[in-house]
Amino acid sequence: MTLEQLAIQGRRPETLTMAATIGESIGKARKSSLKNYFIDCERVKHRNEVVEYKNGVSYIDDSGARSISATYFTLSETSAPTVWITVGGKGDYEELIPVVRQCVVSVICVGECTDSVVRTFSGVVRGSVKTASDMREAMTLAERIAVPGSNILFSPANSLQDKIIACLASDFVKTAKK
Repeated sequence: MTLEQLAIQGRRPETLTMAATIGESIGKARKSSLKNYFIDCERVKHRNEVVEYKNGVSYIDDSGARSISATYFTLSETSAPTVWITVGGKGDYEELIPVVRQCVVSVICVGECTDSVVRTFSGVVRGSVKTASDMREAMTLAERIAVPGSNILFSPANSLQDKIIACLASDFVKTAKK
């Protein structure tokens, strides 16, 4: 791992190390149910994973962030300007406004129910709030906006069906690696 890639990771490795240490300590616990719960804390798939780095832009898969709180955590850990790709839904996105204002340069919302996202973040981000019908269109928009040193983040902030999120995440990773 290069120094540049390490810097991109931010404080996330510290958090994972802390979780692994807690998991190891709890691994010595007597209750097997408690022990089994924490034993696999070391790596959570699809949570803040850098899947590609090209043209100075990091492509981050955070498709495991199925709630507004999970997306809040990811965005609060981000230090680089970020193009955030999310999924339309009927959630209350108001609590994300401070962290979006701080690090998000543009929001791209995929899907049909985009009104809530567009209404919440219009005028909040430095750039624009755009909608896309599918992930490929969202990635095309994101790649036009992203500049070297920035991130393209897919973090749904929505608890849609697993199959839908998995499909979108797969398209995100495939497009990032092209």
